[in-house]
Amino acid sequence: MILRPLLIGLLAIAAPAAAPAARAPAVDLSAGQSLDEAYRQEFGICDAKDRFRGHRVHGCRDDPNAVTALRRLPDGTIAYASKLAVDLDGSPFACSPAHGSMDQCPTALMLSDGRGGEVPIDADRIPYVVIPWEGPSDVEGQFTALTGVKAGDFGYVVHDGVTVPVIVGDTGPFEKLGEGSIALHRALGRELCAKRDKAGVCVRVVEPMESIQGDVVTVLFPGSARDDLTPATIARTIPIEVALLRAQAARRSSHHMKG
Repeated sequence: MILRPLLIGLLAIAAPAAAPAARAPAVDLSAGQSLDEAYRQEFGICDAKDRFRGHRVHGCRDDPNAVTALRRLPDGTIAYASKLAVDLDGSPFACSPAHGSMDQCPTALMLSDGRGGEVPIDADRIPYVVIPWEGPSDVEGQFTALTGVKAGDFGYVVHDGVTVPVIVGDTGPFEKLGEGSIALHRALGRELCAKRDKAGVCVRVVEPMESIQGDVVTVLFPGSARDDLTPATIARTIPIEVALLRAQAARRSSHHMKG
């Protein structure tokens, strides 16, 4: 128990300010077990009919979820394949008067500012993913109830051979799965900020803001959230924590195969 925080502290000294993208093999989604095939299929129904578990919604047909897998892998992680929409929430752009109609300043995961207040996760700086949550009482929070994944948990995203460490930074509508911050898209090779001011703040984004249409794999570690993250430490902590969690998961998977 003493070695883990010591290792994190030592790694943090040399850690880069932002999570680096890395080439990596694809995640084996054929392993593990389907969590709830009926639930996964609801995203396909929404893509075709703009309905999710009997509720009429808007936007699935225009920007399909494309959820082709939702599984618990042998190492205990949650993995799904989907599209990847763009979230600007928490960024200076979303917190400015120039923000779009769907942009919000707060994020589901808020960090202490050290002065008794809280600040959002900056979508332009932090690679984060969004999980479904908001909706009517019979569907709200179903993704978390099924997977155990909550805001603040860690994970990684894989697309076209590139892997990016992430944190669950925000929540969205119950019928939407597959969304990530503008910083995540940048790490995957898509720069979606069209203009920055002299201070480097994004003041205009690319229009239209299109999703990666599919084949984006997100792997999340349920119950991995930490309560000590700050605006100053979160960027360097994410890749360190994900590396540790992946090493632990690999050992569990190895034991599973031997068993």
